[in-house]
Amino acid sequence: MTDWVKGVVSGRSHWTNNLFSLRIEADVSPFEAGQYTWLAPGSVDETGAPGSAQPYSILSAPDEQALEFFFYVRTDGEVSNQLSTVNAGDQLWVKRAAAGSLTLSRVRDSDTLCLLATGTGVSPFLSILKTADAFKRFNKVILVYAVRHNQDLRYQELFSELKTRYPGRFELLAFVSRETPSAHLMPFAIHGHIPESLQNGTLETILDMDFSPQSTQFMLCGNPGMVKDAVSVLHQRGFTDNKPALSGQLTYEAYW
Repeated sequence: MTDWVKGVVSGRSHWTNNLFSLRIEADVSPFEAGQYTWLAPGSVDETGAPGSAQPYSILSAPDEQALEFFFYVRTDGEVSNQLSTVNAGDQLWVKRAAAGSLTLSRVRDSDTLCLLATGTGVSPFLSILKTADAFKRFNKVILVYAVRHNQDLRYQELFSELKTRYPGRFELLAFVSRETPSAHLMPFAIHGHIPESLQNGTLETILDMDFSPQSTQFMLCGNPGMVKDAVSVLHQRGFTDNKPALSGQLTYEAYW
């Protein structure tokens, strides 16, 4: 069995000049919400082989028909730049088997699950939130989603649906770093960065709750700087890394 399978683009959404999503039909192996796979642009044939490939978190839920991915186009991002030009019906390569440990099966039960994400690093958490698992295992699920500009906050329809489906149990808080948050577009957004809000207590004040190793599990994904700084702050507060041989409260992967 080949490691790579043919993918066919079934839809795309260009949100901003730098952000877009693709929906891809591909016969991949079953995966867990929160995992990633590799994509390689280019036409697929029976004897071909993929060229340049990059890993991307799967945004869709495991039971959804099409795989969905969320991209940020970077000036030095060869693969994402190529993917930004594909259209419905175009082919590309998809790695058959997903990978990654940013999954709920690696996280122990607790009262609160707090998901910290920047940019397209929100993708694995959207996959998790599309399943019922998090709400079966945790009393409260919080998504903290940091973006650069107001228009970068996407998938608001999903967030509204989750608030309706799980009243009082799903909380969304957005951070905007490079402009004043729009009260019209995002009444739940504030200016700043995630690590600083953990350091000075702003995040807990806004959410009207206290984070503690006894009651809170954190999952982090996105900009390596955010992950490193947030983990450092949480280490100082007594949280420990979640490892295969030692159960802790911090589960994370750097998205790029």
